[in-house]
Amino acid sequence: MARPLFQLGPRLALCAELVRDGKLLCDVGTDHAYLPIWLLKSGRVPKALACDINPGPLAAAAGNAQKYGETDRLSLRLSDGLREVRAEEAEDIVIAGMGGELMLRIIRETAWLQNGEKRLILQPMSSAEELRLGLKKLGFSVPKEQAAEDSGKVYTAFAAVYIGAVPETDELYPYLGKLEPNGRAARLYAEKVLRELRGRLEGALRGRGQETPEQLKEIIRQIENRCEE
Repeated sequence: MARPLFQLGPRLALCAELVRDGKLLCDVGTDHAYLPIWLLKSGRVPKALACDINPGPLAAAAGNAQKYGETDRLSLRLSDGLREVRAEEAEDIVIAGMGGELMLRIIRETAWLQNGEKRLILQPMSSAEELRLGLKKLGFSVPKEQAAEDSGKVYTAFAAVYIGAVPETDELYPYLGKLEPNGRAARLYAEKVLRELRGRLEGALRGRGQETPEQLKEIIRQIENRCEE
């Protein structure tokens, strides 16, 4: 007998909010497959594919699929990124719980993502700035980004869609993406970014890094002003 549906924590719920209803889902780096199982049980998606590079997490995912009665609609696959996934198997692709540079590698090597009908839902654990800039150069636009608190940490997640051209963005896009710091979680994320930038400013004042102190001071000023709006 299938068990009652669990609740997603705020971090994964952030990703779930960005998944489109009725689309085929692929969850890359699925771990225990909580996200695809929740989306299936909630009626948000008709089918899901859960991928992981390691067999251990897939075994845990298989156990959860059995526990929650989703062995028919949830497929599991051993895959490095999207290398073992075909274009027709996924419409919304979630990549969460890994660094932005690894995400960018997965996206770069998957040509079928260059399709405006596909949607990426990305939640980088690090290197968010590099990921946003890399997506921009590849021709991906970010229509929506949001933040959430979870276990004392703040996370961001955003949707990305291929438009085949370099999108127009403002000067703060690499740092805040499309976040508007008008809620608690978004403000906390902006404060986290400011702490990182102030650390880089200290390094620049000592002659380290590629950015000048003047550049960093201006970015910090603009983010502070946006937080005050």
